[in-house]
Amino acid sequence: MKIQDVRSEFTTSRPGDYPSDALPEIAFLGRSNVGKSSLINSLLNRKRLARTSKAPGRTRAIHWYRVEGSGQRCHFVDLPGYGYARVPRRVREHEWAALIETYLRSKQPMAVAIQLLDIRREGPTTLDEQMIEWLRANERPTTYVLTKADKLSRSRRARAAQLFARKLQLPDGMRPIPYSTVTGEGRAELWSVLDSHIAKGSPGYGERLAGRGGVDEDHR
Repeated sequence: MKIQDVRSEFTTSRPGDYPSDALPEIAFLGRSNVGKSSLINSLLNRKRLARTSKAPGRTRAIHWYRVEGSGQRCHFVDLPGYGYARVPRRVREHEWAALIETYLRSKQPMAVAIQLLDIRREGPTTLDEQMIEWLRANERPTTYVLTKADKLSRSRRARAAQLFARKLQLPDGMRPIPYSTVTGEGRAELWSVLDSHIAKGSPGYGERLAGRGGVDEDHR
């Protein structure tokens, strides 16, 4: 997708309250402070579209961002981060859990879930594993992204990607995508994945894409 317009379209803290436009949705999931908002800003080449904060647990609502370009439209969906202990328990276990679970169980047109994992950890956390198990049990297409890749050397990034691929039990030839919002590593690769999923959710897009000879790699 060659991005032409991006805007914040809808925000809610009420389970079941969603935008009326049934556009393909790219849902971003992960622990608090894993870098969801930063990754969204990086993908869309915007500095302050999705709010970022050094204090975990600030995102307490679901945010929809409308993305248009190359004749296509989709929503980026920024879900609340999970697992931050300093947020009151009733918020973590009831308010946020209800928001996330209701959305994931809804009939919203999710094209793909982007599960973010911190590349510096020794594999997915227990809460990550619970989320991944749920996505798999409910047959939600999922792409795994390893954030903060610039924090490791090239050799350590490669080893971390192999470790996560093994612990995630990914099929041979598949691996999570290391991503850095600082250097841009992984951006083109992730956009290629997103383009393919948006294509599946957009009638006629596949035919137009084939006519152009492939995926547009200019995501400005």
